[in-house]
Amino acid sequence: MADFEFLFKIGVFKKSISEQQEVLADYWTKGSEIVAGSGINPLPMPKAWASLKRNYFSILFIAIFHILEIPEPRIRLYSRLNHCLRAWVTACDNLLDDELKEMFLTDLPESAQIFKSVHTLLVVDRIFFQFLLDAKKEGAISDEEMERLLKISLNSMVASGVEEANEEQGVEYNLTPQQVLDEVHIYKTGHLFTSPLVAPFELGDIEDPVQGEAIKDGLLNFGLGCQILDDLTDLGMDLACRKHNYIIAVAMQGAERSEKEFLLQLMASESDAFFRDDIKLYRKFPKATRLAQAEANERFEYALQRLSEGGLPMSKTNRVLFIKTLSALLGYPELLAKIRG
Repeated sequence: MADFEFLFKIGVFKKSISEQQEVLADYWTKGSEIVAGSGINPLPMPKAWASLKRNYFSILFIAIFHILEIPEPRIRLYSRLNHCLRAWVTACDNLLDDELKEMFLTDLPESAQIFKSVHTLLVVDRIFFQFLLDAKKEGAISDEEMERLLKISLNSMVASGVEEANEEQGVEYNLTPQQVLDEVHIYKTGHLFTSPLVAPFELGDIEDPVQGEAIKDGLLNFGLGCQILDDLTDLGMDLACRKHNYIIAVAMQGAERSEKEFLLQLMASESDAFFRDDIKLYRKFPKATRLAQAEANERFEYALQRLSEGGLPMSKTNRVLFIKTLSALLGYPELLAKIRG
């Protein structure tokens, strides 16, 4: 299995990997303390949840905090708040997409899929506030800064939530692929990838605006690349729920008549059961898939170039290796052949 083992050779990433493991331990301890005595019992965190594979984005964010030379006490806080943001987004996605990817384990029954996510939202909200209280007691933030972080932590995710809300009743597939990226995915996912920077920008911890903007631009495009790949897997579900999807836009607006006709047949079907959960449905749109994968790869290459310009210590060789590993882990090993060395 591909993994980011090469990151251990890069000092800032090795340090960040260790720090993310501390974040997880702190997050789990606080969650367990909050749940204790409620009638719902916390379960131990699975060892695999601390793996590189499961935490590569969080580790990337922590490494970025270091190259921005943010003070250590603030990095401790921002990395913990970021993990809470991650848990909130995952729990909300569970509710919106009728799935269950857990971020905090308890003895609630497996059948309680909806309440598990609701409970996670409630618990993590309290973990978040406890992290703020700890930072204030340690002198890492002031009372006024704590109040600002409480506000912006919600605001940083609102744009993504608004876009999800606008799609709940279904959409018309009348946007070009570029419009899907510029008018939909930039809010749905792009800005979620820049949300870890919202707090340090707000509190003045990013002193070099050029460096900060390079990193922000890199993270934004990284998020867009990931969303394009997500659209491949989610094609069937997005089509059934009438949500915007980059591959659908390419097929609808592209020159491949057979793919558009097949797409229209699926949309006109009286039952979506035979394609709704087909995570390989994208393979029936080979031209649209090739174009989408090429776009995702270009976004990843540009993103890592911008992050490197912002100070991320990764050579061209390691940038290529990072993209190849990410593509394999996200389930698209065929992308490896398209990545330029």
